Amino acid sequence: MNQGPRIIDSSETADAVIVGGGMGGLLLALILARGGRTVIIVERQPKLLPIARGELLQPNGLRILDRLGLLDKLKSLPAYPVHRFHFHRIGGRKLCTVDYQTLPPPWNYALIARPHHLLNLLLDQLEQAGRARLLTETDFQELLFEHDTVVGIRAEQNGRTLELRTPLVIGSDGAYSKVRRAMGIRSHLHAYREGYLTMVVPSPPGFSNDARYYVGRGQILGLFPVSGSELYLFYMIDAADREAIKQRRVETVTAAIAKIDSALTEPLRSVTAWDQVGYMPCVRVRAKRWTADGVALIGDAAHAMNPHVAQGRNQAMEDAAVLAEVIQESFTPGGFPKARLNRYELERRPSVERLQRMGDELTLLWNTALPPLTWLRDRIFEGMERHPDVRDRVLKTISGLEIRPMGMVNRLRVFLP
Repeated sequence: MNQGPRIIDSSETADAVIVGGGMGGLLLALILARGGRTVIIVERQPKLLPIARGELLQPNGLRILDRLGLLDKLKSLPAYPVHRFHFHRIGGRKLCTVDYQTLPPPWNYALIARPHHLLNLLLDQLEQAGRARLLTETDFQELLFEHDTVVGIRAEQNGRTLELRTPLVIGSDGAYSKVRRAMGIRSHLHAYREGYLTMVVPSPPGFSNDARYYVGRGQILGLFPVSGSELYLFYMIDAADREAIKQRRVETVTAAIAKIDSALTEPLRSVTAWDQVGYMPCVRVRAKRWTADGVALIGDAAHAMNPHVAQGRNQAMEDAAVLAEVIQESFTPGGFPKARLNRYELERRPSVERLQRMGDELTLLWNTALPPLTWLRDRIFEGMERHPDVRDRVLKTISGLEIRPMGMVNRLRVFLP
């Protein structure tokens, strides 16, 4: 894969190079740095900017942050604990309530925060750890090999070529991962036909501390409290219509949202331009493998999943925790053969694949505009309300605490009176 001699403006060495400075990449860097490893994080964005989104941390993610001593620090930032999620039929009745307080303490809630608060917390901790370096505006170009062994990467930073030498490269660079392509790994990337417009607006007067989902015929609206005074809002659209929608006035979208919940009419007046609206595409990645000699993938680079399972960032954090343990137990400067990294993939893949399958099932039912399927979806929600044990089984999977498929018997029970 080498492209012949090139002028190298800078050369550095580290125990690990992580490509991608998102949640999973920064968490992995922090664990390794605290364990005494030198780490370089390569991030193509110039700086961390607030975006019009919220991040849902599930109990499995909270458990990891707690064990690292970060959960109390996060709670001191604008982050909001939510116990109940109410599901409503658009224009109709409440279908179901999922209550996290039925889970075993201490992580029996979800925490919702703005992404930049989470990432800034990790960056502050990395600075304190003192063994990690973040290179911004730096774009991964290729893996470096010597005698068929990975020895680092080449990257571009503001027109300079950087050579970063390391025995281990981790691709944490998202669903369209360049590291995955450089590894020559076969993968299937599925772009769902729907995406989500996202906003952060003031909470309407009297809005409860609970989260709400509204589902209808081809419509989904989610409302999550992201602080004591703000709501994170996401509204489903056809991804193919995104550019056409942006050609209209932003008020056409906010008016459509207010029709679903009229209490949002006044808060949505704060959204006056498209630069206040984010966009969340939905993709699924199934990579043939996640590891090779000297290289590993984590998070969306290995297994992007539909956001309906609300586990994307949390699974990236699980990846980081497991991979860090494998690295620390088998670290040698001489390299990381695939056999050493296999335990990470073997441990993580089964639960990830179950969540991906669940995400596809939920997409089929939640997103549909077909009357027979919307009836089936509502019937399932109402059946979960009638059968708390089934509802709690689903919650344990969504929360990341016990990821296992729901058997046919329980699937049929939700249809029984």
